[in-house]
Amino acid sequence: MVVAGAAPTVAASAGPLSFSGAACKLPGASSSIFKGYVFELVAVNQPGPGPTVGVTVISDVRINDNPVSGFQAFVFSSTNGSCTCPACTPAGAVGTCATFCTPDGASQRIFVYTNSQENSSNSSFSLRYQRFECSTCVALDATPVLISTPILSTPPITANGGGSCNTKEFVPIPAGNPVCSPAA
Repeated sequence: MVVAGAAPTVAASAGPLSFSGAACKLPGASSSIFKGYVFELVAVNQPGPGPTVGVTVISDVRINDNPVSGFQAFVFSSTNGSCTCPACTPAGAVGTCATFCTPDGASQRIFVYTNSQENSSNSSFSLRYQRFECSTCVALDATPVLISTPILSTPPITANGGGSCNTKEFVPIPAGNPVCSPAA
């Protein structure tokens, strides 16, 4: 008689892009573009090749598994400066709405503002991302990578930083890029 052993446990890596767990519900009329939720991502580009400077394209953003009608990603802070990559505009990159650049050896806080609201103070978020090497615009991920959160508490934040949201840096809400808003 053969008895199967327990499957080995594999530690999950946070990967080059992950959710921090911080998310809040924006005020109902917070700005002309963003009226939904904001959530935080952490982008990490380990030093060395592959990529030296990375370009990330975000797509298929969902709240409670419902597609959002518009969103924009903003680099809030970076441990190793900033970068631009005009030589690489991957498919799916809409202006600066869904694309950001991560310098070699950097860790960044990325805020994603949505204009879609759900009727819930607890929400889950998911998105797909694909990374590219800036200098060659070659995809580092063969296909977009799916990441998601469990149900998170999404307390409200007010325009002046009030409310019960713990991440006060989410406001003031950036002006946004009109190209990022959904077609009327």
